[in-house]
Amino acid sequence: MESGESVHNVYMNCYTMRLHPEPFERIKSGDKNIECRLNDEKRRQLGVGDTIVFQNREGGEELERKIAALHTFPDFESMFEKFPEEKINDVYQYYTPEEEKECGVVAIELE
Repeated sequence: MESGESVHNVYMNCYTMRLHPEPFERIKSGDKNIECRLNDEKRRQLGVGDTIVFQNREGGEELERKIAALHTFPDFESMFEKFPEEKINDVYQYYTPEEEKECGVVAIELE
């Protein structure tokens, strides 16, 4: 290697997330480019440029999207202020207030 040259090894990771049919179809059509989750240990491993394979819970269809950005928030209320289009009726059907307080939340912006 010549002086001044450098080698960059960039390893992108791939993750799988399951979705209900409605949000799956919205991501597939391009109408939805933010996926909201608890910022738990699994989500803290995500990085910009990584790939997520979304699986439709009904039928098993899959689609891939790259992560464009990660936005973290202390709670869903703060996240919905920035991304009001992502507000769902009852986020607590999926997560408890205790989990939200412990982990915070992440809005995963998709390419």
